[in-house]
Amino acid sequence: MVQRRWLESLKTWVPRWRSSVTGRADFQRNATRFVLRVLAGLGITALGFGLVIWLGTLRYYNLGYAESILPGLGQGFLVTIRLVAVVIPLGFALGFLFGWARTTRSLILRGLGAAYVEVFRGLPPIVLIFFSYLITTLAILNISKNPFIAGDVALWMGAIALSLHSGAYQTEIIRAGILSVPTGQIEAADSVGLSRWQTMFRVTLPQAFRVSLPPLGNEFASVIKDTSLLNIIGWLDLAQIGLLQVPAALKADFNLVFIIWIEIALLYFVLTFVVTKVVRFVENAYKVPGLEAAEL
Repeated sequence: MVQRRWLESLKTWVPRWRSSVTGRADFQRNATRFVLRVLAGLGITALGFGLVIWLGTLRYYNLGYAESILPGLGQGFLVTIRLVAVVIPLGFALGFLFGWARTTRSLILRGLGAAYVEVFRGLPPIVLIFFSYLITTLAILNISKNPFIAGDVALWMGAIALSLHSGAYQTEIIRAGILSVPTGQIEAADSVGLSRWQTMFRVTLPQAFRVSLPPLGNEFASVIKDTSLLNIIGWLDLAQIGLLQVPAALKADFNLVFIIWIEIALLYFVLTFVVTKVVRFVENAYKVPGLEAAEL
């Protein structure tokens, strides 16, 4: 009797052990691929900078001027990273919240989600940024009369407006991911006694998240480039620093303008490349071997 129980426990333990070992092996494989791809992208970027330096030594490229503007562009690049670190997570949180709301049984929540999507997806991001900046500035000046506080808060409200715009697109991505889960699985979860919340977090959301990752990666890449719109309200980001250096470059030599925007393009490429590869790594880590998104 004891031997039979031991054999039965062994039969259940061995597959779990194999699956855990396989999972660790897959994770290590995905991590190795991720590191290699990031190194390859950074290597391509380094080759680009090397080509620029080589052209500078041949006097086809003003290497001295390119080096002189790098500190300023570096400061703008750090500001852009700060904006990305705020806009992407906030937009994802809004997209997750309203995407879930649009799939609930509540008519009110579905209506709120639909209204949010229609408003913030139907307006250009530059209009949302301007409106949020102007309205916030007027509201704070009427309360505190402090232009410095009004300016700082209004700048961040512009970034939040961009998050609201991105969140509207992510709402539809999350909603589509949730609706892609077969109703049979939800009915099966209900039949075994899972509550609505348990079904959502244990059955629906893991599969919806897996399906939504590729389009979310594309949206994140678009948001990174859209942060350049925030310079219109005074953010000293990468694009704004470049614009401020253009007049002096035009007075000295028209060709210097190309140097400014070549370096800006390379920096934006590095940031976008890293973010998309991180999303790709998460996608590979959560994918089910042999099961594509279309088969869920």
